[in-house]
Amino acid sequence: MTSSRRWPPLVAFVVLAVLGVSAGVHRTPAATAAHPRGGSLAVNQVDLVCPDVSGTTTAPTTTTVASVAASLEPPLPSQVTVTTTPLGGQNAKSTTLARRALVRSDSTAAAGAVLVSAAGPGASGVVADQRELISLGQHRGVLSARCLSPATDWWITGTDGRVGIDDTLMLANPGSTVANLTVTAWASTGRLQPPKLQAYDLGPGKSSRLTVADYAPDAALVSLHVHANSGRVTAQVLDRRVSGVEAAGIDWIPPTRPPATDLVVPGIPGGLGPRRLILANPGAGDATVSLRLSTASGNFAPAGHPTVLVRAGHTSDVDLTAALDGAPGAVVLRSDVPVTATAMSQSTGGSRALPDIQWHPAGQALTGPAVLPDNTPPFHSAVRIYLTAPESATKVRIDTLTGRSRTVDVPAGRTTIVSPVRLLGSAATGALVLTPIGSAPVYASRTLYAPGAHGPLTTAEQPALLPASIKLPPVVEDPRVALP
Repeated sequence: MTSSRRWPPLVAFVVLAVLGVSAGVHRTPAATAAHPRGGSLAVNQVDLVCPDVSGTTTAPTTTTVASVAASLEPPLPSQVTVTTTPLGGQNAKSTTLARRALVRSDSTAAAGAVLVSAAGPGASGVVADQRELISLGQHRGVLSARCLSPATDWWITGTDGRVGIDDTLMLANPGSTVANLTVTAWASTGRLQPPKLQAYDLGPGKSSRLTVADYAPDAALVSLHVHANSGRVTAQVLDRRVSGVEAAGIDWIPPTRPPATDLVVPGIPGGLGPRRLILANPGAGDATVSLRLSTASGNFAPAGHPTVLVRAGHTSDVDLTAALDGAPGAVVLRSDVPVTATAMSQSTGGSRALPDIQWHPAGQALTGPAVLPDNTPPFHSAVRIYLTAPESATKVRIDTLTGRSRTVDVPAGRTTIVSPVRLLGSAATGALVLTPIGSAPVYASRTLYAPGAHGPLTTAEQPALLPASIKLPPVVEDPRVALP
């Protein structure tokens, strides 16, 4: 009896000792008592889901997987094994990527979502995205999307259920168990209760396509919250627009930041066409939102819209076209209650030109290296990176996979526009690593653009922050765990 009561504490003591060694914490007993230190655990497994890589022979979807391990400081140690698995029961493919490598693959058939898994000591340096150019037809345009790590919550603002807008919510469950989801929606008329989406099951290794108009018919400016009650999923919206029988733009609406009181929406391009900010207030109290625009030449409140009232449980939009007056920039907003935000840019090229669209979610500040996997512009035209420092001046280093790098200054309260090809040469159309220098927050977005006789082609994408090492708490020896 006495022996059985004392055994569990002894086991706990041994486990704690082992954890201290495995975390790489080395210190003398005296130092342990005075200054306990934690350890870290490297990320050796990364899962990314590309939302839908379906393509055709004339408009293939290009999936790009980049390993930037050798471009980091310090460099990650070794090669990684990358496995791509279509979520639909098809055969998986594995390949080994070097520490500085980029692999592109084209899909010309209905393929659906694809899981990209990286395993090995350099896994945290692997990122992926997808891109498609549709040069003709009713869905003409260029579109791109990041491949996302599964999570329990996603917020998407700006989708729509009205006539002329064909929006599809793409859900994917790369896990081995059923994911049970609840999808909540808000529109300009208030909160919606989408039927059959309060407890929606998505099977393991499966993806699904939900037409927004089926669940929010005629609803304008819809904001979605996808919550996984069990499991982890990814969510993005494919936005296709027509005017009569002609194309009016196409792109992916990426997830935006969860509701917050301070948000930055970077990457709004310059040029002709409407620029709109969509706000959603999912809370129980009205929101008063203060807006400022950060451009290359100034930081100012938009005339006529210095503050915006967003009613509780409603969405609203703000026309920023006149305030920006064709200049590129970012929106810096502050609200008294948490809101979400996404901007939409429609690029036009004249009275007969067909437009194209791109979406700009509220961004995450660059807290470490972030990667744009593929920066190939349509028809070898233009690539632009927009860097916004809302508070203090800062710098960002941009690296290519060839080892070339340049450092860019970002003035306080301003947006800096960078042409990476002009700065770094043709290698800039491959993967780019953006690393902040200093502690001041900075936000980034990239636009691919091409003019043309039929109208402009344009798409935006924000860089993917690389996962940091997992921090482990300090392990302190406590003799009391061995006492009866």
